[in-house]
Amino acid sequence: MLNDIKQGFLSNPADLSKLKKINPDNVKNLVKEINSLTDADIKKRKLVIAIGSGGTISMKTENGIRIPDLNFENILKHSSRELKDKFLVKSFDAFCIDSSQMDYSHTRELAISMIYIYENIKVPFIGFLVVHGTDTMAYSGSAMSLMTGRGLPFSTVYTGSQKPIQDIMNDAETNLRNSLLTLEALHNNNMAEIVIVMGNKAVQANGAVKVDDENINAFNSPLHKYITKFDKLHYPIRLSKYLKEKRNVKFEPEIWQGDFSHTLVVKSTLGLNPQMVARQIMDENVKAVILYSYGASTAYDDIINVVAEASAKKNIPAFVVNPVNGDAAKSFYPSGTKMQSKKIIPLFMTLPSALAKIEVALRKYNDDLDAVSEFMTTNYVGEVPSKNSSYLVEV
Repeated sequence: MLNDIKQGFLSNPADLSKLKKINPDNVKNLVKEINSLTDADIKKRKLVIAIGSGGTISMKTENGIRIPDLNFENILKHSSRELKDKFLVKSFDAFCIDSSQMDYSHTRELAISMIYIYENIKVPFIGFLVVHGTDTMAYSGSAMSLMTGRGLPFSTVYTGSQKPIQDIMNDAETNLRNSLLTLEALHNNNMAEIVIVMGNKAVQANGAVKVDDENINAFNSPLHKYITKFDKLHYPIRLSKYLKEKRNVKFEPEIWQGDFSHTLVVKSTLGLNPQMVARQIMDENVKAVILYSYGASTAYDDIINVVAEASAKKNIPAFVVNPVNGDAAKSFYPSGTKMQSKKIIPLFMTLPSALAKIEVALRKYNDDLDAVSEFMTTNYVGEVPSKNSSYLVEV
């Protein structure tokens, strides 16, 4: 497992030969289909490229258990006539699984497929729509943001649903509509972002956390302002003023090789055994540690001690992340101050973003802990809130 760190990033991020879970022919056939479109086919509609990956939106319920069922084309049949007249959606199904069974290989293959499509189609399009399960959506979206990097030339919206589209009470139709309108707004404003759209909110994917299993607003954005909200019937969609146009940076995706994280997440809980944590950190596959605090940068002192001592012994970085909306660097309690004195580095980002960013850092800087720490605490693709993007940062 450690070898995948040494292998670094894919030299060709559009190399379909790296696909193991997605059929490369499906990707190539979609490109051929798109390139064969005529003006008569498009009819002045805006082209969206959709990728189905499964999740609740495409499931059916049998004996009280949800199982994969519909493909993406069938999902689109539920959209309104107005949307069909406004958007042309071309799609393929990458895989159809419960998102709780995903790992980084699934995100990597989605990224490879999207980049291949982007590089080979000749018809203008406004972005990608990824239909995804909600359990790992924030993790996959954060990883996609880090994999595609700073020079991202296209937008991607992740969406799903809390109830299958076949249920009489479902949120899928609304989520599909809001996703398409968000892609349109980003394109019209020359922006390239990776976004999660659920319910009446669009949030930055690398700032999202799942907060509910039944509410239509399944995701919150504890650090960043919303991209947009749909509770007012504005059209065109009004985007947050902090968003910027596409960065004038070369598109150099950093798609890492390896399916699993090299970070041990240690959540401080009442009664957590410090000796058990110390043994876990010493596992050869652990190359970084994240201490997941109680909330206000607080943790049990003995856990802080073993995280600091064991990580120093292994010469690996240790970080602390808050599970709620606080900047871990701003400590008001003794345990927070203690972490920083023991060189446990506070991060101002969500756990999904921190886990993905560490994978990039380990491959870029290897054992240079100072460089890793500087990279992790500096904004890279919007995961660290700025004065403009967050209501938490003092102006």
